[in-house]
Amino acid sequence: MSKATSELASTPTQGTQPSLSFKKATTKKTKKKPDMYVFRLVYEHPKMYEGSSIFPPRFTVTNQDNVLFNYGTEDEPDFRPRQIRYLDGFPTIFVDEQEEKSNITDSVTGNPKNVISFDNGHLTVPAWNKPLYDFLMASNQCEQNKNKLKQVKNTFRLLDFANSDVDVVEIGKRKDLAYDMARNASLDEMIPHAKFLGISFVHASTGEERDWDAVREDYKSKALENPENFLLFANNPRIKTIFLIEKALERGVITTNLVKGQLHWLSSKQLITPLDTSKNVKEAIADFATTEEGDSFLRTLKVQLSL
Repeated sequence: MSKATSELASTPTQGTQPSLSFKKATTKKTKKKPDMYVFRLVYEHPKMYEGSSIFPPRFTVTNQDNVLFNYGTEDEPDFRPRQIRYLDGFPTIFVDEQEEKSNITDSVTGNPKNVISFDNGHLTVPAWNKPLYDFLMASNQCEQNKNKLKQVKNTFRLLDFANSDVDVVEIGKRKDLAYDMARNASLDEMIPHAKFLGISFVHASTGEERDWDAVREDYKSKALENPENFLLFANNPRIKTIFLIEKALERGVITTNLVKGQLHWLSSKQLITPLDTSKNVKEAIADFATTEEGDSFLRTLKVQLSL
């Protein structure tokens, strides 16, 4: 953030590096601006089939947002909400400026070129399309935006091909942390997380159960492959809950087959709770398990599974 009104508050200044003092005068090198910028989705998605991409073929993000904008100065900031919107061909992303300078019709807002899509997890933005670059950097979904108006999960990040030492060190720290967690996790901690990450517990060719040491090697590989995603869901209570629910359904401890939209104990046929049929069964049961009434259900479930 370097200017008050002509620059986005959340858009980093390009090419500024801390200067070092030497006795001998040195020529300051200006970082060359790239011809294009590449944005990448933060989190990988489960593969649809073996050999498929770790990202969906097409992923669309909204072309409008409400962000924090600095109406003040760097020394005396004045952050207030301001609406932004990407419209193809418009030189500004600020809604108030767009509406002041032009008549915004439905044909303008409905232009298919306004759609912001990631193909196989990546979006390339040519340097000349500064409005799109500015919008993405200012969006609450951008990982580099440190002045978020609302708590929104990071969806995408700008890739830095300069690969600065700061980035290298930070990535290294996350990989070390994720790897140590994968190496030291107990089986009770590893199994639900590994299953969530898509690691197979059986051999595809024979159907035989895999050795836990082999599963852990895959688990450690996942930690190094995407440490951010690994750390985000490690020891996640909801993932553990869904794992218990899957186990209980597989073992016939609970069932949803007696009455549609209801969860029962299979042995006694006793009703546990009605379920939201608009949701996935496991997700609906997990939602119930996080309620005050569901807490006793979860404790009973653990006893039934001898966990």
